[in-house]
Amino acid sequence: MRELIFLEPVVKKLIWGKEYWTVSAHESGDCLVRGGTYDGLHLSQLWSDHKEIFGVETDGDFPFIVKVIDARDPLSIQVHPDNEYASKTENGASGKTECWYVMDCDRDASIIIGHKAESRQEAARMIEEGRWDDLLREIPVKKGDFFQITPGTVHAIKQNTMIMEIQQSSDVTYRLYDYGRVRNGEPRALHVDKSLDVMRIPHTDAGCYTNGVKGRLVSCRYYDVDRYDIAGSRDFEKSDKFMIISVLEGEGGIDGRKIKAGESFIVSGGYGDFTIFGSLSVMVTRLPKLYGGLEAGGTKMVCALGYADGTIEDKISFPTTTPEKSIPRIIEYFKDKEICSLGIGSFGPVDVNPDSESYGNILDSPKLAWQHYPLKKVLEDALCVPIKVDTDVNGSCLGEMTFGCAEGMDNVGYVTIGTGIGAGMAVNGQLVHGMGHPEFGHILVSRIEGDDYKGKCPFHPTCFESLASGPAIEERWGKKAEELSDRPEVWEMEADYIAQGLMAMVLTISPRKIILGGGVMHQQQLFPLIRKKLKEKLAGYIHTRELDDIDDYVVPASLDDEQGIKGAVQLGVLAEIESK
Repeated sequence: MRELIFLEPVVKKLIWGKEYWTVSAHESGDCLVRGGTYDGLHLSQLWSDHKEIFGVETDGDFPFIVKVIDARDPLSIQVHPDNEYASKTENGASGKTECWYVMDCDRDASIIIGHKAESRQEAARMIEEGRWDDLLREIPVKKGDFFQITPGTVHAIKQNTMIMEIQQSSDVTYRLYDYGRVRNGEPRALHVDKSLDVMRIPHTDAGCYTNGVKGRLVSCRYYDVDRYDIAGSRDFEKSDKFMIISVLEGEGGIDGRKIKAGESFIVSGGYGDFTIFGSLSVMVTRLPKLYGGLEAGGTKMVCALGYADGTIEDKISFPTTTPEKSIPRIIEYFKDKEICSLGIGSFGPVDVNPDSESYGNILDSPKLAWQHYPLKKVLEDALCVPIKVDTDVNGSCLGEMTFGCAEGMDNVGYVTIGTGIGAGMAVNGQLVHGMGHPEFGHILVSRIEGDDYKGKCPFHPTCFESLASGPAIEERWGKKAEELSDRPEVWEMEADYIAQGLMAMVLTISPRKIILGGGVMHQQQLFPLIRKKLKEKLAGYIHTRELDDIDDYVVPASLDDEQGIKGAVQLGVLAEIESK
């Protein structure tokens, strides 16, 4: 139904200023529809009785609250719980993830984001002693800044700051400190124990998919938020599901209706194409998009549903057999899940060149049943969504760069050492491709004196994979790697071969971090040996801050073996972006 839903804001006068709940169906502030077909209805009633307006079928509560926060004085130092904690302790309430857009502030304004405590005990001690300057992390803020505040993040808006806030539909807030303010003659309640329960300690910034303060602001499991600057007019495409448009500054109009800064309204699902006119900036809030990820490994297939912030909503795995058996299971999993795109990290060799006619095909694989199989085309025809394909190791590299220990780094190497050896690499923030993809497992290494093992690779007897893969260890020593933990000679030799491989990576792509995954790297005793041997082999030729801190330079994978599937979902995010 074609309808614009304008609402009467719920105004809350608070001890520190005012809040304007411009879009809310929450019991603490349920907006009334203003004008149109549904004039006078509460938004909660509209959501409950007229789902066709919104283009959704869920039985849950209306998912968002949109607020304008006008802080004349500082808000309390506070923290929000996640869904699990809130449900258990607050009578089934939702947790609270929120994001802030700074509409206006003083020139010297600041906000509180995070803390400096390294343990719960240290945080409790600082709170008890009132050492707020030592505990809190205060940062400068300016008009146009944007922040994603995830559960567990200590935070506070400071004085003379105006914020547009998008959040889960929740009113659960735990106060750590309130400057000794009183209301009705009594100090406002604090929630120190609950705050300590939910605080993320030590503090880490939220790992969310962002592209700065124009275009996509944030995409997470609760909302997608975009900003658009309009000078004259801007066309918006129809959507089957509703969206909320919030005016950040300026004024304009839509379908003959004037809109101005601080105002929000709902565009109904199925409204059709529309145009906003004027000189203004708007923020558009949508339901989050669900992405598919397929980690097509040599031994197992992992299918998952996830969001752009790295949240994995659901996941299954099954053995990799033949296309005739594996592909129908993949299609069956994804076909009714309403994913908007699919990312695939595949065993190789695989064609990763988007300009190639065989893009997404498995090439001359040792898995004979998969040779020249058109993986991308078959799944694209079946699922009718955009698909992006890369190697499984590049997928793992992308997962670590986006959500793991290499987050934000531009040059990264990810090496998996297991059934085979492969590497995913990124240079200047881009995954490495060329005429094909890197085959790092087949670089040549020097055979160690006394090692008379013939090698496992039929093409290159002295390549990295031939001498250091899991099957090579088993064939050389007569036992699987996990049965050889107490044999130091095994790991001295293995560490030497790995260090040779890593030295080649250091001298070519100059990574800022090297991450080691795969079954062989579950032998934790390998890491100090590899670091020591790598430094010896470099022989002081290179001096960098990273190599000086080599314990933080050569590291294990950080995402609990989900780096591959998180990377595959992120490939899905990129597929959706590139499709537009």
